[in-house]
Amino acid sequence: MQEREIITTNQFVWMLFILITSITSMQLPAMLIAQAGRDAWLSVLGGWLLDVLLAVIYAYMGLRFPGENFVQYSSTILGKRAGKLVGVLFPLFFLVVCTIIMRGFGQLIIDFFLPTAPLAAILLSSLFVAAYAARQGLEVIVRNSELLGPLYIFSILIVALLITPDVEVNLLKPQFDYGVRPFLTGAPFILTYFGICIMMSMFIPLCNRPENGFVAKFISVSLGAAFSIIMVVLAVAVFGYKQAENMYAPGLELSRMISIGRYLERVEIIWVMLVIGAGIIASACMLWAFSVGIAQLAGLRTYKPLVYPTALLAMMLGLTSFHSSMEQTRFAEYTYPVFAAFIEAGLEIFLFITALIFNKRGKSTLH
Repeated sequence: MQEREIITTNQFVWMLFILITSITSMQLPAMLIAQAGRDAWLSVLGGWLLDVLLAVIYAYMGLRFPGENFVQYSSTILGKRAGKLVGVLFPLFFLVVCTIIMRGFGQLIIDFFLPTAPLAAILLSSLFVAAYAARQGLEVIVRNSELLGPLYIFSILIVALLITPDVEVNLLKPQFDYGVRPFLTGAPFILTYFGICIMMSMFIPLCNRPENGFVAKFISVSLGAAFSIIMVVLAVAVFGYKQAENMYAPGLELSRMISIGRYLERVEIIWVMLVIGAGIIASACMLWAFSVGIAQLAGLRTYKPLVYPTALLAMMLGLTSFHSSMEQTRFAEYTYPVFAAFIEAGLEIFLFITALIFNKRGKSTLH
């Protein structure tokens, strides 16, 4: 491929953070609370630790195979044919994640704000914007993440501050009321969503300092875990875990509660704008990663002709894969974690072990 983009470590961090928050700002907190109850925030810590350990492997592989992402070093490790069979699973994973993100926030807009709007119109308009950004290149996408990331952090801190008077700490107690099983099921569950940051493998070859891959992932997933813990703790402490687990978007419900006299109301509109922004940026990144991965496997000179067809495919999957929001939630809660765990952990650990056993390494390249 002719395109050779460069991103900074700072952009690396904010892009991964946006990927995490694009999921955690919607239905993930409720699904996690349904899995772990009052122990949901502890499960976030467990998922964070597991993801950091997994990041060590991705960062090591990025340095062991300089200038190559996992789509490329799959062929270096396994050979041309087997490597392509394994390597194509990573772009397909990005396509599935793009579909989940866009369907999720499209459903949120319909359920809460535009109940008569056709889902197809929402997906078409948002995916068109995401595809346009993806065609402009990764550098454009990550520059937008640098703007939106700090706004997200500021917004959750403001929500936490303004909602504090409604917090009931007793609703968070006791911990491990049902033993350690809820925690043990919740931690790997949220790991599969933090794990969309396997995107780091696509970023490391393009980073101006590839040796900072682990540091960037550690910072971003730590910020994302802190964001998730605040969301989960507030949802349980304000609504109780029984009510919170039945909400589609606890963050939106929390922001709806904020009202200071006649001067500060309807702040959920700001929250939704941030959710939409993060969803479009994350989807643009997924479209870019899918298109680049397929272009590399097919030996194309550029990925750009693939972007709009990929966006159309993602839209069709979003429209036809689920007949209702309940089906989409069930897929996200039960089917996706199994598929994601296989891709995020299973395949990469397999490649890691195979590379060690057969002493496979990439060729040193000038960045």
